[in-house]
Amino acid sequence: MRGTPAALLLVAVLGTAGPVLAQRAGAVPGVWRVRPDSITVGDTAYLSRTLPAPAGVSARAPMLARTSVVEPLGEPQIEIARGVLTLTYSLALFEPGRQAIPMPAVELFYADGTVETIEGDTAVVRVRSVLPEQDTLPLPRPALEPLARPIRRRGPVLLLVVLAVLAAGAWGIARRRVGPRPARAVPPPAAASPPIAAWIEAGELRAAAAYLADDLRRRLAKLEPEARSNLDVESLMAVLRRRRPEWPLRDLEDLMRALERARFAPAVPTDLLALSEQVALLIEELPGGLEAAS
Repeated sequence: MRGTPAALLLVAVLGTAGPVLAQRAGAVPGVWRVRPDSITVGDTAYLSRTLPAPAGVSARAPMLARTSVVEPLGEPQIEIARGVLTLTYSLALFEPGRQAIPMPAVELFYADGTVETIEGDTAVVRVRSVLPEQDTLPLPRPALEPLARPIRRRGPVLLLVVLAVLAAGAWGIARRRVGPRPARAVPPPAAASPPIAAWIEAGELRAAAAYLADDLRRRLAKLEPEARSNLDVESLMAVLRRRRPEWPLRDLEDLMRALERARFAPAVPTDLLALSEQVALLIEELPGGLEAAS
C-alpha cells in the first residue's frame, strides 16, 4: 500500500471524491470545504477536509480552540469510506468579515503501527453581517443649547414671609387679650372600697380588677342563684337571659368583659375607679340590688 501504484490509486480515488486532495505525510496541502455556502453571524457552519485512508487506518482529531469569534459546537466527526477519511468540524462564528480559523493537527494511525501527523493549516470563512449593509447608526446630533433659567423674583417670597410674621403676631396678641380659658372642673371619682383604693394606690391594678370582677359575680349570685360565680361570661349571660331578661343585660355584659380585659392587660388607675363606680351603680339598679350590695 505504500508503493507508487497504491499512492496513485489513492490520488485517483480522492480526485473522484471531492475538490480536496491530499497524500500521505501531507505532501498535498488540505483544502477546507465550508457548508453552507452563505453564512451569517451566529449560524452553524461545517468545515470538512478529506484525507487518504488506506485499509486499517484510524484517526484522532482534537477540538477547535474557543475564541471570541469561534465557538466549537461539539467533537469533530470522522468518517472513513472507500479509502477516504472525511473530517468535519461544526462551529459558530460571531464576527462578520473574512475569518481565518487555525485548524488543529490530525493524527493518523496505520495498521503497521506507524503514526502520521498531518499538521494543521488555516481555514478561511467569509461571514456576512446580520444587519443589512445600508443600515448604519445615525450620526450623533449636536448638543442642544442650554435652557434659559427663569428669572426668580424675591418680592413675592418676602411678601409671604412678612404676612406670615404679621399673622403670627396678631394671633399672639389676640390670645393675650382673651386670656386662658379656665379648665373644666373634673368631678372627683367616687370613693372606692378600701381594698380597691389600696391596691390601685399600691400599683396592683390587675389585683384590683380581679377583686371587682369577683365582687360583681358574688352580688349577681345573691340576686340569681343559678348565676354561679364559677361560670364564664358566655354561660353566665346565657343564664341571665333565660332567668332575668328584664335586667340591663347589655350593660352588664360590657362591664364584665371590661373587667376581664383589665385582669389580663395593663389598665389605668382612673379606668379602674370608673369601673368600680359602674359596678356599684349597676347593682343598685337591679331589683334587690341594695340588699346584695350590703
